[in-house]
Amino acid sequence: MVLRLAMASLTRRRGGIRLLALLPLIIQAVYAQSSLPSQCVVSSAAVQVRAEGLAERIGDIVFQCSNAKPGTVLSGNLSLFLPTSATNRVDSNGMAADAALSVDYGSGFTPTGITGQVGNGTMAFNGFSVTVPASGSVNLKISGIRLNMYQLGAAGVGRPVSVWLSVPFPVNQSQLVVAFPLTSLYTNSNDVGVSCYGSALPSVINVSSLFAAGTAFSSTRATGGFAGAFSDPGTRFLIGYTGMPANASIYMPDLIAGSDALVPTAAGDLGGTQSGGRYVPGSGTLLLARVPGADATGAGGQTVALPTGAGPVTLDSASAVPLTNGAGYAVYQVVDSNPSTTEIAQFPAFYGIPSESAPGQSSVTLSYAPVSNVMTASTTAPVPRFANVTPASDCGVVGDCGASYFPQLAVTYSPMPMQFTVAAGAGTSSAGYISLANAGGGILGWKASIAYTSGSGWLALEVSAGVGAAGIRVFVEPQGLTPGTYQANILVDAGPYAGSQTLPVTLTVQAPSSNPSPPPPVQTTVVVASVVNAATFAVTPLVPGSLGTLFGSNLAGTDVAVTFDSLPATLLYAGAGQINFQVPAALGNLTSAAVVTTVDGVESAPVTVALAPAGPSIFAHGILNQDNTPNAAGAGATGGSIIQIFATGIPASATVSAQIADQTNLVPVYAGPAPTLTGIQQVNVAVPGGLAPGSVPLVLCATVGSEPYCSAGYALFVQ
Repeated sequence: MVLRLAMASLTRRRGGIRLLALLPLIIQAVYAQSSLPSQCVVSSAAVQVRAEGLAERIGDIVFQCSNAKPGTVLSGNLSLFLPTSATNRVDSNGMAADAALSVDYGSGFTPTGITGQVGNGTMAFNGFSVTVPASGSVNLKISGIRLNMYQLGAAGVGRPVSVWLSVPFPVNQSQLVVAFPLTSLYTNSNDVGVSCYGSALPSVINVSSLFAAGTAFSSTRATGGFAGAFSDPGTRFLIGYTGMPANASIYMPDLIAGSDALVPTAAGDLGGTQSGGRYVPGSGTLLLARVPGADATGAGGQTVALPTGAGPVTLDSASAVPLTNGAGYAVYQVVDSNPSTTEIAQFPAFYGIPSESAPGQSSVTLSYAPVSNVMTASTTAPVPRFANVTPASDCGVVGDCGASYFPQLAVTYSPMPMQFTVAAGAGTSSAGYISLANAGGGILGWKASIAYTSGSGWLALEVSAGVGAAGIRVFVEPQGLTPGTYQANILVDAGPYAGSQTLPVTLTVQAPSSNPSPPPPVQTTVVVASVVNAATFAVTPLVPGSLGTLFGSNLAGTDVAVTFDSLPATLLYAGAGQINFQVPAALGNLTSAAVVTTVDGVESAPVTVALAPAGPSIFAHGILNQDNTPNAAGAGATGGSIIQIFATGIPASATVSAQIADQTNLVPVYAGPAPTLTGIQQVNVAVPGGLAPGSVPLVLCATVGSEPYCSAGYALFVQ
């Protein structure tokens, strides 16, 4: 009764001091004259736990008791006072079967049969009875307690988590550090664009056939924040998709091999070698299995069949992600892992999209699962479970923030610097232009905003957000400003790894002159936003003599010219926003050149473009079957027939070869200029026999000297 009264007073304050600190003294005073152990040494293996977790298992607590009289009975109640809610699975009486008290008489710990009872901020093991053996030493262990780490908030990340003890025998300390919550999940994804001509699926669905068919894919990556972050049994990942076009489909692998497996699962768009993965059963390396039937929180369902046997298993099976109104999700569960290693998993998704699909913007999310809002112990909530937290980017953890497969923001602007002068009382005017381009891979998403240093409301942007390359007109709105100098910054932000850029803007408002002179004539600004390959519209090195396309604004006029280091390009088309041209052949072996566009005497700012000796690029719809029909799904080429490939970027001096499916170094029957087509080359090659019907990748290579230059893969349909 004395101890119970002492514990009841622990939450009170006297003189501003909590009595909790006096607990060891109270216990020593109560038991000083007993035959109990002189003192039990209490310790805990403080473990790293997930700050996002609602039911994280803390470190075991061990009592090492010695110097007790043999035959003495240690009995009573053992209670823990917790800093957050206990979140074990409990029965209707509040008993947590997985939180247990064990005893070691000298040959190892065995269960006492006493399980934890969850109370309001407590976990109690009531009614235990342990008889001290002849050695006079006995050990106790409390294990399996789970706490709500998310309840500690951001301030708790990285800080020790302690529990307080109330026991019926003397101990060396009553406060123990049992855990350190850390951010444990970081993610990333590589967005890809799928053309309006769609993405074809193979006739047989598995990972290897999806790669071979050239089906469009993108990957999402999960990276552990510390060693063993994914090792708690039952940990799951929820990957959600939204905004998919009508009639689209998504396929994902049934099994994912992690970064420490024999061969990790990877599509290559987030690093690594393209593979479905290879895994050795029972190897203690990361393996995740799809969970069909799981609900939208990631709970329920059963994992797919797991690999068995002693040798390496090749992972190749894939299945569809159910979609409703363009949205769906996939759930994966960790079924093997290494608690001593920081692990990474890549989740490739393959997109089947019918041709001529309406444009759309899809998105993907990844989080821990099951997601839950149950913050206390429960009879039904899953264990483990997690708060609905959006993970931060993992590129800083992985070390690939600058990798070429991520988008990279490239900004040019005019005038340089952005300095404008207007008369007081002037109206709104278009004063500048910002050009945005993606110098990396994937899809660039960006936002633009204005921050004023002095004055406000005197700048406006034509658009403030978008995806991909774009142009932004800048407007000055000086109405109501008094004469003086005003400053602001335009911030273009493309995310944590694509980068951002701040453009300082200065506006000078002049007092009106008593004898105003006529305003100078308005001069149109010629802006070059991007210079790309004409076949693919990709930012790739251009080849002397090949075709290119220039995008921008105010490009139309009566006298239009495009020059590369002052050498004129041959123009094939010139419109207000686009110019098609042939790169000057006289550039020779230069590796870069400054491109300037001149419209009616007004020059654009120079744009530096990369040059290469060769760079085959196949035009969209640029393959004809032997009967001159366009090669397409349902109109494929037959084995042994000759197809015609139209490309640009192949110099006359190059040796040309082709690869179709897995057959390399195919020698064309013809490779040379396409008759009557400026800057376009034609390659005729025989289709190998024995190919499975569907689409297979086709690659053109042009070797100059000993250096091969190869095109991106193009989907060739065979029948």
